[in-house]
Amino acid sequence: MKIWLGLLYGILVALLMIMGTWWVYYLTSETKARTESELQKLTNDRLHAAFLIQTEPQVRAEPERWLAEPFPDLIFVRGPEGSLNAQVDPEVKAAILERDRHTRRMFLSEGLFFILLLIAGTFILIHAWRSEVSYKQARELFMTAATHEFKTPLASLRLYAETLARRELKDSDRIRIQDRMIEDVIRLEDLVNDILSVSAADMFASGHGGVLDLEEECRLVLDDLAAFAAENRAVMNLEAESGTNIRGHRLPLALVLRNLLVNAVQHSPRPVNVTVKVIPGKDRHRVVVMDDGPGIPRRLQDRVFECFYTGRLDGRFSGTGLGLYLVRRNMEMLGGEVELTSEPDQGAVFTLSFPARQAD
Repeated sequence: MKIWLGLLYGILVALLMIMGTWWVYYLTSETKARTESELQKLTNDRLHAAFLIQTEPQVRAEPERWLAEPFPDLIFVRGPEGSLNAQVDPEVKAAILERDRHTRRMFLSEGLFFILLLIAGTFILIHAWRSEVSYKQARELFMTAATHEFKTPLASLRLYAETLARRELKDSDRIRIQDRMIEDVIRLEDLVNDILSVSAADMFASGHGGVLDLEEECRLVLDDLAAFAAENRAVMNLEAESGTNIRGHRLPLALVLRNLLVNAVQHSPRPVNVTVKVIPGKDRHRVVVMDDGPGIPRRLQDRVFECFYTGRLDGRFSGTGLGLYLVRRNMEMLGGEVELTSEPDQGAVFTLSFPARQAD
């Protein structure tokens, strides 16, 4: 159906462009014909006046009296020997030619504007259609990947539940299976939270938000993760300078910082040291998140930002594959950028760059 609508729209645009071009050609041709007709009339009036001057003595004696009213666009000039000549007023002729040029330019500019408007509208519709197609494809891909990610822990939970139903199962095996089930439930919970975060990011995709202090926002996130850090034997340090204001929404920024910090703790051996630095700049402020974990190989540094990519870097924790994807997506929404630098066994450094804003 959409193909037929697109074809119909293309035919309509082509017809409108042809009609607009023909209409401009017709109007300019009519203007040219009218100008030539007016100039020809002036020539005929001049010849008629010259004939009257030659044949009528009273007209020759007082041409302005007898010819000014019937021939208002002519002037009468006497020669050195007393001869009288009828001429077209140069100002009248110049006015006719100027009006002709002005009218043609007006028709051409209006026609060109009409055609450009059609072309611009066509490009806008094509861009909107492509954006819609890309959005639908991305949504279908996201839902397919999300469904797959849900199936894996659900299948494990079903298998574990069936195994627990066996009476001959040892207590040690039962405890081990229960621990695995808890891990799968936690993974499902994390996956649901991350998917909800994707929806939350869509809510803040428009609008500029308010002025945020990066130092204050980092401190709030670190305070919120204090219990998580203590449970995982992690030390989170903040090194911040004042005067780091940006414009944006608080929730996307908090999601970025939280995901980076949680990701650093989960992928690092215990004990964990994570440092957050807030560095002011003239045009852009930076937030640097550094850890002392195993690092990320260069071949994976671009892929870790892909949706649902879960590379097992240390064999301990695979995650949902949405954490760093949300980091990049929310940074783009905030008008910022995220950069990763890492070497094996030397930790990872994530640098967040934000456009600087002055406080209101």
